[in-house]
Amino acid sequence: MISRTYPIPFNEEARLRSVFAVPGLVAENKALLDAICEAARKLLNCPVAHVSVVEDDTQWYKSVVGIELDRMPKNNSFCTHTIMSNEPLVVPDLSKDPRFKAHPMVAEGGPGARFYAGVPLVLSSGQRLGSLCGLDFVAHDAPSAQTMAILADLGRAVVAALEGVPPKPAKQTEDDEAKSTFITLIGHELRTPLTILFGSLQMLEAMPQSPSRARLTHAARKSVEHLMQLIESVIAFSDASTGELRLNEQVCETDALFEVVRDLVLPGADGTLKSIAIADGSLSVPLFADPDQIKLALDALALNAINHGGREITIGSGTDAQGNIELWVADSGNLAEHLELGRLYEPFVVGDSIDNRDTRGGLGLGLPLTRKLVEMHGGDFEVRSEPDRTIAVIRLPAWRLDLPEGRTDDDA
Repeated sequence: MISRTYPIPFNEEARLRSVFAVPGLVAENKALLDAICEAARKLLNCPVAHVSVVEDDTQWYKSVVGIELDRMPKNNSFCTHTIMSNEPLVVPDLSKDPRFKAHPMVAEGGPGARFYAGVPLVLSSGQRLGSLCGLDFVAHDAPSAQTMAILADLGRAVVAALEGVPPKPAKQTEDDEAKSTFITLIGHELRTPLTILFGSLQMLEAMPQSPSRARLTHAARKSVEHLMQLIESVIAFSDASTGELRLNEQVCETDALFEVVRDLVLPGADGTLKSIAIADGSLSVPLFADPDQIKLALDALALNAINHGGREITIGSGTDAQGNIELWVADSGNLAEHLELGRLYEPFVVGDSIDNRDTRGGLGLGLPLTRKLVEMHGGDFEVRSEPDRTIAVIRLPAWRLDLPEGRTDDDA
């Protein structure tokens, strides 16, 4: 069951370090920030404006005008979406947006929020603290570009007040750690296809011309294609200086997401050739997501299953009881008894020592990256151990099946 529907930045650990290092989160500058919020409220013609600070599990408010707001869980926050990029977030009618129409602040029984316009507060470290935004209980037309540009200027004034003038960037050691984490996670996925490719070519050299050789050649080519696509995606939608990876969301079909996986015919760690089958009854539906990042996550799970899982590997998709979409990779292996499954969900923990990793369960170094890619989409990732089967599940929130107005699968 999914309990979280908000996205988490890829570089969340580095972002939080910058947030907690901001010197101006004190009472002394309250009057200044209240004045900025009052200006934002008038600019947007909204009854409410605030400066939010987004932490690990909650959001709180450095300044609020027009309403009383207490610290709230991030499931009740709009600003968790605003901090996913440096661009403003404008929602003319929250009740018509798939991301927010079931939101506790929007749905029946809540306060009835309708309009939201906010800009991210970008610290001098490049990390995003929270947002400056306006909120109304009636829908608005989208503000003009000039209005949002002024709101962005007010947001920069907030950051200047919080950091001091001149701004004080986060410590260089923290930036170095963000870069190191980014390179560690992405670097593994750059190396894995090359390792698989190298093994395939070694087998090709050792065997006569045969159908198996043709299959291996095809799989090797697919691995190279995957690596090339990954490099292009990393270059286009990442910033190693802050450890950030961004989403390029569009409408895509679940069947198309499986294409990179279902063509794999590769040798496992024991040299046995393995292929992947799509499960009977697998759901084929359009959803709103970043197809490259979801393919990357599925590919990481599939390669882990090939390398460390059982002989039988299947992929599939469906919905759970709450209407969330699930994409999964299963293999006929078992998790090692010594592996603490819960540790797989701690930041950057990939399980036990690599030397002790069991070769039967479909686990490997790609899980921390997969978890981060899924959390960027507002979803959850879990690995389930069943008798004679290991299942890795990507669960995305139901709103990703509710396509944005005016968008169809043909637009992807």
